[in-house]
Amino acid sequence: MQEELYLVTGNRTISANSLPPWLLLNSFDLPFSEMRIDLFRSDAVEKLALYSPSLKAPVLLHGDIKVWDALPICEYLNDTFLEQRAWPQHQKKKAAARSICAELHGDFMQFRQQWPMDCHLRQPRRPDAALEREIARLDAIMSCCRDKYGDGGEFLFGGFSIADAFLAPFAITLDCHGAELTAKARDYVNFLLDQPYLQCWLDDAQRELDDVRFARTG
Repeated sequence: MQEELYLVTGNRTISANSLPPWLLLNSFDLPFSEMRIDLFRSDAVEKLALYSPSLKAPVLLHGDIKVWDALPICEYLNDTFLEQRAWPQHQKKKAAARSICAELHGDFMQFRQQWPMDCHLRQPRRPDAALEREIARLDAIMSCCRDKYGDGGEFLFGGFSIADAFLAPFAITLDCHGAELTAKARDYVNFLLDQPYLQCWLDDAQRELDDVRFARTG
């Protein structure tokens, strides 16, 4: 009997790192159970400590195996359950996709500091010069990958991949702040935001906000 997968996540509203593995699991129809921890509560670290050596979300639990941090979780899912289907099959495309994911995951510090993901925020803001450079790099990734590797499809590398999952939090934030993008990059952002599972995530984020408002007025 196959052991069940559990994904420990944070709030839909702000947990940008929880989104890529959640999106990957759903997009490839992998059955899993989710344990969502409210990161705004005073006992959040105590709850995370039960599962996460890093005291952060996300964490994947598979039997006695723990995988923490979004990128290794996606790699583990790809290796263990997806027969490598979550990366492009062509070697050149796969190399580009993995390089981009490493860059998205470990870089863009100005973006994360100045524009952290907040699904409820609708606030057009003009970026400073440092952030503008990072937005331009994101724009280049989205438009160039589609042109060079997309095979005429809507995703970056033809079919949905880990690279698209990692761009999802950026797409949310770029849209929230009304970032100026080239037409090709804007088309990709809009396409990604229209994906059914990403819409489910955003709907859940709205319900989180509604629950908070109800608790304050109830």
